Amino acid sequence: MIDDLEVRGEISQAFGRALDELVRDRMKGLTEEPDITSRIGQRLEDRFNDRVLRGYRVRVITETINSHGRKSLEKPMGTDLYFAISVEDDLGNTATKGVLVQAKRQDKLNFRELAEQCRRMNMVTKKGSVVWIYSPTGIDVIRSVDVPKRSSSSFGVDKLFDRVLECELGDRRKVPNGQFGDRGELKAMIETLGAKNAVWLDLEPK
Repeated sequence: MIDDLEVRGEISQAFGRALDELVRDRMKGLTEEPDITSRIGQRLEDRFNDRVLRGYRVRVITETINSHGRKSLEKPMGTDLYFAISVEDDLGNTATKGVLVQAKRQDKLNFRELAEQCRRMNMVTKKGSVVWIYSPTGIDVIRSVDVPKRSSSSFGVDKLFDRVLECELGDRRKVPNGQFGDRGELKAMIETLGAKNAVWLDLEPK
């Protein structure tokens, strides 16, 4: 997406500062993960959608995954938040990546539950699934495929965006069809991913 190391780093740090700032503030209170995650999605869109950063047009779309009710998609997908980033260079070349996120407060982390949620996310996409750990210092990130190792090291949320913009993380296949930013297309894609994962889980040996 962005080959220039300096430019990519500057843009990634802008993302990191914005999200870490929000989490540090919210962790001072009693806010639970769903509220923090929803606010992060809104901040991503408010601050970065349709912005030109160092010559690149950046687009961002997010969707909080519903976790309540009979048709909850969080359970089959193991996911709290979906976001996609689209980057267009000055020649009009565009690349888009989708990312699934499971979020946890550090002080309320249940590893066994998290491991199962990561397993379900990995059934959707291994390359595009991560865990966000909310702590008083900001967000720590772990790739979902590394969670079962327990000893895997985390990295900052700025590094996450750097790796997405470098095309090391994120899934090109898990992006909505049609015009970027179309809420209807995004809803349809997430519902399809959730339905397929629910079927696959039902087919697993008991």
